[in-house]
Formats: sequence, structure tokens, C-alpha cells
Amino acid sequence: MSVCYAFTVEHDQESEIMMANAPKPQPSKPKNSRFVLRPYRRVPTQRVLYYLSGKCVGKGIVSNLSQSGMRVRGEHDVEPGLDLALRLTVSDDGPMIDIERATVRWVDGNEFGLDFVRLSPLAKKHISDALNQQIRTPQSPA
Repeated sequence: MSVCYAFTVEHDQESEIMMANAPKPQPSKPKNSRFVLRPYRRVPTQRVLYYLSGKCVGKGIVSNLSQSGMRVRGEHDVEPGLDLALRLTVSDDGPMIDIERATVRWVDGNEFGLDFVRLSPLAKKHISDALNQQIRTPQSPA
């Protein structure tokens, strides 16, 4: 929706009406973004993550986790489409798990979203068990 403004400019004995369109506000999301129905529940968490690409080795904090991906606050710039290998623990007493390949889907500053592309059945089970445990355990208010 654009707003139209009218201006009157006066020249010696004539007046002229000029029309101008107000600038359109910039959308908060890119035009090619779309609503996505996630097949899995995202669970808030605070887990350390190590990631590796052909360009960098980095450390980050996982802020939410699901069966199909995660949100990360990282220390290196990444770009959508970049493939990463991941290593993390998903519970306090759990083992380190490796995710062979995750793809960066979106980037916002130093935060980015990852979609799991290739992970072992054992890694998938550890993630599922940790998510189910966290869902069952009531969170105390902060």
C-alpha cells in the first residue's frame, strides 16, 4: 500500500500540483520467504556446538533444536546453502554426536538456521531421546 502526497508549487501567477508517492516501507522478511509448516516441534535449549566447513571451524550455541534442524548463534559468518559438519552433545550426560551434513537455510547476523541433511540413525535417536526428555520435564520460570 502506498500513500500519495500532493504538493502545490506556486510560480509567479500560476500554481502547479505535483504528485509524489511516499516510499514503500521495506518488508521485514525477504520477498522470497514463505510460511513453512515445520513437521517437528522446536525445543529451546542452550548447547555448545562445533561446526566445520571447507572455510572455517567454529563454535556456537544451539538455541533451539528439533528432529530436523536447529538455530545456532555462531562465531563465524556463514551463508545460506553452506554445508556444515556438526559435533555436539544434546544432554548433560549424553555422548558427543556427529551430524555428517547440515545445510544453512537462513542467516540473521550471527544467528543461522540449519537443516539436517545426513545424520546416522544413532545420532537421530540421541536427538529424539533428548527432545522427548526435555518436553516431559517441566521448565521452571526464569
